Amino acid sequence: MGTIPTGTVTFLFTDIEKSTLYAREYPEAWDDSQTRHHDLLRESVESNGGFLFQTVGDAVCAAFHNPADALTAAIKGQVDLQSEEWGKFTVRVRMGIHSGHAEFKNGDYHGYLTLSLVQRIMSAGHGGQVLISGATENLLRGQLSLGIELVDLGRHTFKDVSQAVRIFQVSAPDLQVEFLPLRAFDILPNNIPAQLTSFIGREKELGDVKRLLNDTHMLTLIGPGGTGKTRLSIQVANEVLKEYPDGVWLVDLASILDPLLVTRTTAITIGLRNEPQRPVIDMLCDYLNKKKMLLILDNCEHLVDACAQMADRILRAPSDVQILASSREALGIAGEVTYRVPSLGLPDVNNLPSMDSLSQYEAVKLFIDRATSTDPDFKVTNESAPALAQICHRLDGIPLAIELAAAKIRVLGVEQIARRLDDRFKLLTGGRRTAMERHQTLRAAVDWSYNLLPPGEQALFRRMAAFLGGWTLEAVEAICGDETGTGTVAGDDVLELLEGLINKSMVISENEHGLSRYHMLETIRQYANEKLVDSGEAEEFREKHLGFFLNLAETAAPHLYRHEQLEWLEQLDADYENLRAALEFAMGKESAEPSLRLCAGLGMFWSIRCYWKEGANWLAEALEKPFDEEGQEVRTARVRALNKVAELLEHLDDLEQLQKTAETSLTLAQQNSNRLDIAIARFFLGHSFSRYRDFEKAHPLMEQSFNEFRELKASYWEAYSFKYLGYLPQFKSKQKEIERRLRNLELARRAGERTLMATILVDLSEIFYRFARMDECLKYAQEADILFKQVGSTFNLSPIAFAMMAWLEEDFDRAEALYLELREQLGLLGERNIKIRVTGYFGMLARERGNLEQARICFEENLDVSRELNNLETLSYSLVSLSAPVFSDGDREKGRGYLIEAVNLAKQFTDLTQMYFLVYGLHSFRTYSPQKTATILGALEHSEQEEIYRMPPIERRILDRMEERLREALGDATFASAFKEGGQLSIDDTLDLVLKIAEGI
Repeated sequence: MGTIPTGTVTFLFTDIEKSTLYAREYPEAWDDSQTRHHDLLRESVESNGGFLFQTVGDAVCAAFHNPADALTAAIKGQVDLQSEEWGKFTVRVRMGIHSGHAEFKNGDYHGYLTLSLVQRIMSAGHGGQVLISGATENLLRGQLSLGIELVDLGRHTFKDVSQAVRIFQVSAPDLQVEFLPLRAFDILPNNIPAQLTSFIGREKELGDVKRLLNDTHMLTLIGPGGTGKTRLSIQVANEVLKEYPDGVWLVDLASILDPLLVTRTTAITIGLRNEPQRPVIDMLCDYLNKKKMLLILDNCEHLVDACAQMADRILRAPSDVQILASSREALGIAGEVTYRVPSLGLPDVNNLPSMDSLSQYEAVKLFIDRATSTDPDFKVTNESAPALAQICHRLDGIPLAIELAAAKIRVLGVEQIARRLDDRFKLLTGGRRTAMERHQTLRAAVDWSYNLLPPGEQALFRRMAAFLGGWTLEAVEAICGDETGTGTVAGDDVLELLEGLINKSMVISENEHGLSRYHMLETIRQYANEKLVDSGEAEEFREKHLGFFLNLAETAAPHLYRHEQLEWLEQLDADYENLRAALEFAMGKESAEPSLRLCAGLGMFWSIRCYWKEGANWLAEALEKPFDEEGQEVRTARVRALNKVAELLEHLDDLEQLQKTAETSLTLAQQNSNRLDIAIARFFLGHSFSRYRDFEKAHPLMEQSFNEFRELKASYWEAYSFKYLGYLPQFKSKQKEIERRLRNLELARRAGERTLMATILVDLSEIFYRFARMDECLKYAQEADILFKQVGSTFNLSPIAFAMMAWLEEDFDRAEALYLELREQLGLLGERNIKIRVTGYFGMLARERGNLEQARICFEENLDVSRELNNLETLSYSLVSLSAPVFSDGDREKGRGYLIEAVNLAKQFTDLTQMYFLVYGLHSFRTYSPQKTATILGALEHSEQEEIYRMPPIERRILDRMEERLREALGDATFASAFKEGGQLSIDDTLDLVLKIAEGI
């Protein structure tokens, strides 16, 4: 059998029922029967990897490493014993299995608590019965073979065991199923049914309900159908049995349709007989007098009034009876406490945990448990895990829905089930035949709740399917009431009807920042949507929904450019799913105007929230719709939508489409004569020229728009356009650059829009870095970081400065991590222009750390993107950085071509940018000519001394380290001569020198 089990061990103890009787009455046959019994059990134990460590009389004790092996051995042993021809008497064996700590020392097991408990469990059973402890059952979850089930027999108290122990009976083919009650130390009166499937999770809910029961006489578990209220009630009952000496009684009201039968059914359940001429409620209250008992009233929702009346009478009588009810809604009697049973715990589908962690979520654990019961070979894989999480999430963690989905494993894979959940009511059928009819399909479960609603609540319920993701009271009043103010859902009745739906668990109310919002579980909303379509009202109420949220978007839009933007962003965030639903509906309408207006209204929200790709896609779809060119309102909507497209395309660096869109927008805007619309369109057209470096065309258009924004007192656009004007070459005067950006920041602060302020602060941080004023660089980056986080923007560029700081402090790991995270985020957003700058920094850092291959990958990546975006600065940096490794690879011609192209590009730059080019190219120049590189160093030092700025710290360090290497390679005299020669050169002369180096390769 290998090693002897020790540590955590699973024990199997057995003995023969009535062994003393058989030994006394059949002495001649007893010895043979006992020997055959021992042989059969020894074979079943050892063939399953067990260690039979003790045989005392008719008792057998075995130990196992694996609880599944112990279970298999027990089942095999029982089947073999039952198949044996015994003769004068039949040997029937009771078996107990328990897992716990025990150590094997000196030829025996030590661990009294574990060994004594398995002995008591075995002794509580009957011949032919296999009992296992809750500890072992927990270890066996997910390991049961086909056809084997563990039947929950509840909690039982054993002699000298401090706490009640949950006991399960093994149910398997060819084993007896029905037995007398267990021989536990104390058997408490109850009618709690044995559960044939394991109870998954709910530790918090169990604790909550038991704690509440300690403090109240009437506790009602509420929640929509299928959330597991009944199962939770039964589990609680099993765990509190010993606290009620007069019993725990489950009164199942599911099949009772007549309210008059509620009291009689309760009386019959606890064993009372009818007394003629006497009201049943009086008889019941008299019987309960001075009793300490728990009554579980299960499935009260269709008999709420009758249950409430009975419960009220019982609780007013002189008794110590407590009531635990389950219902879709509270009974509404004095002293009642309600507890909403939540859905099962769910993983975040957007951030899936590891496989091990995923299986610990209650919803996932339930699916796996039930799927394994259906198909013992079922396994979750890395490939199927996302689909499994999606199933649990889309089914809202509702246990019934998850169990029905898991049952489909016998015919569908996990991914197939996930794909079919759009029609979940058709898919999720075929529950257990013995279950209540309304628990055999998901539709039946929700039908039950819907059919109990009065007409007004049914109408409001289905109309609220127009919402997606939640709603406010104001929204439901505006959208879901009848137009006339009368009818099924009169305007004044909405609040009362909504309250009724909340009470009946069809709608969920949540308080956020002191305000109530409402939503439905997605499964319930899908059902409501079916009812809305069937009613013929879908078009009407989706139209009203569109109107309400179009008004919200257009009302919010101007506030998003101002100081008060945060509260409006919060409103749009809360209703963004509704806004998406409204957009979807608007796109299907014949008129283009609603979709164009809604897109224009949401444009700034998309920009701030960095939903650039999504916004651009919505706008593209809206702009493809045919429109009435003669209608001024639709033209206005189209112009504003085009301007928003231009803004998003600028973010996404789609320069060709940016220019086309801006041209179209300006042409159309000029037909309407709205000065602000025209100025915005003109600005984006000018900006598109600047991105193509056609500054002669860009400057007049952008400056004209800037002046108009100022005249119109359009503060945001004044600051926005001034920012981009500052990027044009004619505005880049060295000393005044800081002054200009500080003025830009003042304009942005006056406007109040935080993302604009933050990007200007990042610009300032970068400029102060260039001037080696690091305290101010950090100060402005930190303020930018705060603002980006205030608005929840993922376009946070402040880590550029933080990475530089880490680099300077030689915390290279942190700097690298910041660059990598920023690159990834920019890639997700679809932004490329700033991403290539960050990639360039990352490449330089990699080169400094000696990771030349990583540096080369970065520069090659930037080369292609820079060409596409016509970003000449990063293109020249990439070319000069790549020329050396290309040359080293033996491709002389390509290396020379890269270097010549790089220098010719650099000649177009400002002095400062040319200096950066020379610094970043030092590694390459040194490869071609160390001595001329020393000359370039001298020119850079001279230029820095002549200018009023200092070399930035990273670049300064590059110069210093290059000087060390060149002195070492050339010797002090040669280096000094070449360095002095460079002091006589201008930057233009130095670029000519680099060109000569290139041509001489």
